[in-house]
Amino acid sequence: MFDFLEMKRKIGRHIIKNALLLTIFILAVIVVFIFSGCRNYDGEIDVAYFFKTEPERAVIDLIQSLSNNDPQYIYSNLILNKDKNNISKEKFEEEFLNILSDVENIEIEKTVYLGYESNMSKVVAEFSVEYKNGEVMSYKKYIYLIEENNKWKIVFEKTFI
Repeated sequence: MFDFLEMKRKIGRHIIKNALLLTIFILAVIVVFIFSGCRNYDGEIDVAYFFKTEPERAVIDLIQSLSNNDPQYIYSNLILNKDKNNISKEKFEEEFLNILSDVENIEIEKTVYLGYESNMSKVVAEFSVEYKNGEVMSYKKYIYLIEENNKWKIVFEKTFI
């Protein structure tokens, strides 16, 4: 004879099991979303960073490190190896700190990935620079990048001509 009570228990266990699996799946997706939305530069959670391309993320990390007067990060993570052969870390840091000496803050307004062409990617960055004298200037800069060892690096000679 068919036992409705036993069938009801099995369906209840099945529903609970599926609800638990769904909850675990949702939590896993949330964790992946949060950690992939962390900036490489400082590990801060930035939801917009999650939706950016890898070249745009490198540009955001570049501008964040400039704003924080951190040329060490740029030299270690965003300069091509061939460029490191042309300038020592100490000289690079000295020159960048000199260039940034009048800068109070840099605020990223927008980055747009423009595509991949001739073995390099191009990103346009719009940002504002607040100087120590209180003046604020807006800039739009095209930044060129090449992938090296699975990381996007800035092509300085093309970007900062």
